[in-house]
Amino acid sequence: MKQSYTIRHGALDGVEVFLAVARHRSFRRAAAELAVTPSAVSQAVRALEARIGAALFARTTRSVGLTEAGQRFLDRAGPAFEEIMAAGEVARDVGQRPTGLLRLSVPRAVVPLILEPMIASFCRTYPEIELEIAASDEMVDLAAGGFDAGIRLGQFIAPDMIAVRLTPPFSFVVVGSPD
Repeated sequence: MKQSYTIRHGALDGVEVFLAVARHRSFRRAAAELAVTPSAVSQAVRALEARIGAALFARTTRSVGLTEAGQRFLDRAGPAFEEIMAAGEVARDVGQRPTGLLRLSVPRAVVPLILEPMIASFCRTYPEIELEIAASDEMVDLAAGGFDAGIRLGQFIAPDMIAVRLTPPFSFVVVGSPD
């Protein structure tokens, strides 16, 4: 039976605007910083206050100050928002350069033929990747084994895999004497 879930929209809507107003103690300066109109800032703060259920700013025609609820919200939301922004930067950095553990499943025969000539240059090119190679003559299910990729000989490629040729086609020849 399919269950119905409601995703809470807007949990962070207005927080950045609130923090800008709290920092500047001005809707107009916050608007300039955020490159929006003062009206947009005012609307975002009103929506946040409505969602929270408390006034966050004491407004007069000449000044903007934090209410007690606003100060408490600032004390908790400020550091949390900074952490969220830092998490985004870390994720963006990781997304722009390869890092982490790369697990490969390969047949033993390909290690000296394909991998050994490439490993040193790969490690120099991608120093932040830790390479783990599982060489086995058994056919391992890549997904079930927790592997990121594998090297397979052509005839052993499952139809649902995405394949990229690593070498030109080659054939083996067995030579022997009549004895």
